[in-house]
Amino acid sequence: MAVHNSRTNRWEYDTQKLDQSGSLQVPELIMLGYDHFTEAMPLSHHEHDGAYEFVLTDSGKVTWEVDGQLFETRAGELFHTRPNEPHRARMDFMEPCSIWWLIVRNPSSCTSWLGLSEDELREMMDKLNHLPRIVRTNTRMKISFDKLRHALETEEQPWLKLKVRHYMLDLILLMTEPSPEPQIPEDLHDAMLKAVENIRMQPEKHWVNKEIAASVGVSESHFYRLFRQTFGQSPSSFVERTRVEYAAQLLSHSPISITRLAADLEFKSSQHFSTVFKKVTGVTPSHWRTAQRKSIE
Repeated sequence: MAVHNSRTNRWEYDTQKLDQSGSLQVPELIMLGYDHFTEAMPLSHHEHDGAYEFVLTDSGKVTWEVDGQLFETRAGELFHTRPNEPHRARMDFMEPCSIWWLIVRNPSSCTSWLGLSEDELREMMDKLNHLPRIVRTNTRMKISFDKLRHALETEEQPWLKLKVRHYMLDLILLMTEPSPEPQIPEDLHDAMLKAVENIRMQPEKHWVNKEIAASVGVSESHFYRLFRQTFGQSPSSFVERTRVEYAAQLLSHSPISITRLAADLEFKSSQHFSTVFKKVTGVTPSHWRTAQRKSIE
């Protein structure tokens, strides 16, 4: 069953909501979905019974929490959780982003998972057990997600079952044996990372793309393209989020007023600051400060 949500640009195919007449006949697949969040959305602790979840960040940034440890993923990076492993978005809110997610049954629970032989299944489980929490991917993975969605929307049996199993296996193989696309030259990549670190160290500074591009050694237009390619968001969005993260720390540990903080971080007004803060974190600055103080007490 494909579900569309216009408010968040969500699309999902949930096999657990299919009736018998619409059975997919691919028990390995539990859910496939795509979501585009224009503002922070709630996502608290949850787990998937007997299933792996794989989440590809298509654009923006997502920070996950597993067993108290944070994992930050940017565009082109894949995050996963193991069966029955509790996880959540940091602070229980998804940041503005676009993601694909795939939930599949634990291969060890099936005798012929996606048609694999016993030896192949054993090798697959070993790969999944050693899969890093975050994997850098390439454009092939997004293409396979698109193909799987297209098959679920348009194909009928028996081609539906065949194509779904094929694209699922292709995705799993890409996850366990990723082959990243050629990256930008190492010296340029290092310069980009240094520029980002400078922004993080001085969030209150008035950052101008032209000046940052000059420090990297490229034109302003080339810098903009490189930034989106490397970090999955525009430079201005990155600066905005960095300022919100910095503001969140100050609100938690200092008595600075919200009005003063908004001015120091170059927001147009305290109202504008509050709007942006809520967009990124899901709550207003005043609610954030109150919640943080309660958690410390």
